[in-house]
Amino acid sequence: MSTNDTTRRYGTITRLLHWSMAALFIWQFCKFFDRIQDGEHFLGNLTGPLHGSFGALILVLGILRILWAISQKQRPSQQGPLAALASMGHKLLYLLMLLMPLSGMMYVRGNGYPLKVFGTELMARTGVKTEWMLSIGELHSPLAWLTVITVLGHMFFALYHHIVLKDGTLSRIA
Repeated sequence: MSTNDTTRRYGTITRLLHWSMAALFIWQFCKFFDRIQDGEHFLGNLTGPLHGSFGALILVLGILRILWAISQKQRPSQQGPLAALASMGHKLLYLLMLLMPLSGMMYVRGNGYPLKVFGTELMARTGVKTEWMLSIGELHSPLAWLTVITVLGHMFFALYHHIVLKDGTLSRIA
């Protein structure tokens, strides 16, 4: 089992980063249940307190994932008539891995709240609203919807490749 990617299969590190991010995204998507009873239910109480911390973790892992992908000389390539579209979809996912947490942090800081990650205060509460940060932070919700749509598209096409085309695409990352 190789840690590096090859032209036939993603290596252990890429797969670990991929599936860790998948689990974190699923957890973060549970935040949408806050729209039900203002999050006052089991799922809201479970996911809400860790939302910002897991967002920061997504940012760190996203940066590591991008740096790791750049460092890999050989990677499985997308093939077929929609390869360019698949490549753009992957690049959009990488971009969202950065923009989502950053816009969330801007929303928190723009409202003057402290920036805490896993209980550690990184930036103290200011109590002062900062409009330019808030305007960036307000992109967090639309970006969340874009992320959900993009991830669902990613999952759909991975399953389409696996079930319909039977071309082994999914086994490269499994």
